[in-house]
Order: sequence, then structure tokens, then C-alpha cells
Amino acid sequence: MKKRVILSTVEGSTRFLVLVFLTAILGFFLLLNIHPYGNNITALFHLDQTTAETLGVPKGFIVLTVPGYDGEQYYEIARSLPHVIDSPTIAYSYQRFLLPLAAHLLAFGHITLLPWAFLIINVGSLLLMAWLMLRREVKPLYVFALALSPAALIALHFNLAEPLSLLLLTAFLLRGSYTKKHIDRIDILLLSLLVLSREINIVFVAVLLAYFFFKKQWRNALLLVIPVCSFLALHGLIYAMFHEIPFLWSTGKHTLPLLAPWNVLIGARGYNVYTLSSIALLLGFVVPALLWVGLEIKRRGWEFLTLGSFVFLLLMLSMAPDIWGSITSIGRVITPVYPLTVLALAKRDTAGARMITVSILLLGLGIGFGLGLIHHPYSLS
Repeated sequence: MKKRVILSTVEGSTRFLVLVFLTAILGFFLLLNIHPYGNNITALFHLDQTTAETLGVPKGFIVLTVPGYDGEQYYEIARSLPHVIDSPTIAYSYQRFLLPLAAHLLAFGHITLLPWAFLIINVGSLLLMAWLMLRREVKPLYVFALALSPAALIALHFNLAEPLSLLLLTAFLLRGSYTKKHIDRIDILLLSLLVLSREINIVFVAVLLAYFFFKKQWRNALLLVIPVCSFLALHGLIYAMFHEIPFLWSTGKHTLPLLAPWNVLIGARGYNVYTLSSIALLLGFVVPALLWVGLEIKRRGWEFLTLGSFVFLLLMLSMAPDIWGSITSIGRVITPVYPLTVLALAKRDTAGARMITVSILLLGLGIGFGLGLIHHPYSLS
């Protein structure tokens, strides 16, 4: 019997052109983000005056007059290494420890190189992810949708940890070992790094564990102890340093399913650019994707990609009102939903799948433009 090809072949020349085009698009958004600040890449950290005075940042740093964002915390962690205990950074940010650690190592410990290290990691993660997808014969449409998804472009604007998380999870899923009886050392390494990149990824490991139990893959289930221990080790260190458990802050950001998005939809919090962006994500991605995944599960049973997508889409609907207040929050915090959903869509590649994929891509490009057009008053340190 002739083997059915699920994903179309992407020739070498096409791969090269896709990567060149993707690099140009990412470069465009990068310039859009930093041009108002004299093309100074330190603007991507969104460092505010209070934090700048506390940290004593190097000369030439962009300091905003508005409240800062998470990227400034990751910068301080990277700058404080290896003396992490002396860092004044909040405990919550240490849950994404892999990004500042990688930036510190890439910069060889030189503070002046850290802004470039963060930028290289984030852009490089998205390009490497795209290359891996193309090598596994995923069609360019789905590659662009994932690499330019809301999570990717929001993270590029704010110097966040999502691109690295997207790369690690996509690499694991593309290997496909979870569909076999034996995951290997590389899979375990990817999962162990994954749970150090963002705290939400431990939920992915939990879903994977449930899948292995359902499939009676006891060896695979047992091996997941390693990434779980990696997660516990990091959070044990955080507790030892701060006497706090920030993971409980993350898990506390939920409410009754559908309540927060419904309130946003009916205008309970008023309509503005922030709530409208969340409504766009809800109607353009979450609802159609949930319906599509639900139908796939009904037709074909519980395959892992659709199972994982279904779980994380439901999790998005259970997020708290403050998370649903803007696409910059709800569009990125449930990071695993994008690789799982996009790869499930790519596997089927039906007309409906392509429509949802185009919607993801348009949402990503829209938020990329929107954020790039917001300019804040600033000063140089």
C-alpha cells in the first residue's frame, strides 16, 4: 500500500525563500518597534524609571516614563548571574529562568552585550523553529502563522520568553516520538528545558503524562519524572530565595470557564483598543479553533495534537478577567496552544484549517503593527 503523505514537500529553494521572507518580516517589526527610540534595541526591555533607578542600568539605556514590562525583569536576572541571590528581581520572573540564563551565556557575562543576546535568542528561536518546520515538510502558510503568531510578535516587542518556549515545544512535537513507544534523551532534554522557559509548560507535561497513561506507555510516563524534577528544582530554588511560590500566583489567575471572555465580549469592561484586541483573538482564533478541534476529536478520536490543543484552548477560556483585558496578555500566556493548534491544522490542511491558520497569522500581524505604532516618552540613562 502506498504511504499517504500528510504534509506537502517543501523544496530546498522554497525553504530558503521562506526563511528570507520571514527574516525580512521580523526585521521590519523590529525596526518598527525601535525606530521611535533612535533605533536603540534597549527599548525592547521596556524599562521604567523606578526600575532604572533601582538597578542602575548602563549608560545609553532607553528608560520609559510609563510602567515597565516583564522584559526588564529578565534583563536584571541575566545581569545578576551568577549571583542570583543578590538580585532584587521579583520571584515571578524567575519562572522563565531559561531566557535570562541563555542570554547571559550568549553574552559571555558582558552586560553591554545582553541586549543583543536577548534579541539574537528571540529572533533566532523563531527562525530556527521555522527551519525545523520546513524540514519536516510543513507548508509555509503554517510556518508563517506560528512564527508570526500573537505570542511571537508580542514577545518580540517586549523581549519576552515566548519565542524560546515556542521553539522548544515545536521541536519536541516535530520529532514525533510521543506517537511511538519510546521517547529518547533529546525529547527529555527538550521537555526539561521547556519547563524552565515558562511555567505554563508544566501543564503540557501533565497533558503528555495523561496521554502516555491512556496509551499505556509506562516507560514514557516514567521518563517524564525528569522534566517534572527540573521544574520542581527551579521552583524550589525560587522558594529558597524569596520564600514565595509564584507558580501559585499563575495558577490563581483563572475564573469560571467562559466568564471572563464573555464579559469582554458583551462590553462589561467597556470597549477600547485593549478589549477589542481580546475580542478579535476570541472570535478570530479561540472559538473557531475550539470548534474545529472538537469536530476533529469527534471524527478521529483523541490524537495528541488535537487533545493538547483542546486542553489549552479551554484553559484560555478559563483565564481571569485581567488576563482577558488585552491581547498582549491572553494572546501569549497560554503559549503551548499555538504549536499544538498550528501543527494539528497543518496535519489536516483542509479549507477550514487554512482559514483558521490565516486568522492566526492576521492576528499576529495586527498586534505586531499595533504595538509598533505605540510610542512612549523616554529618556536615556
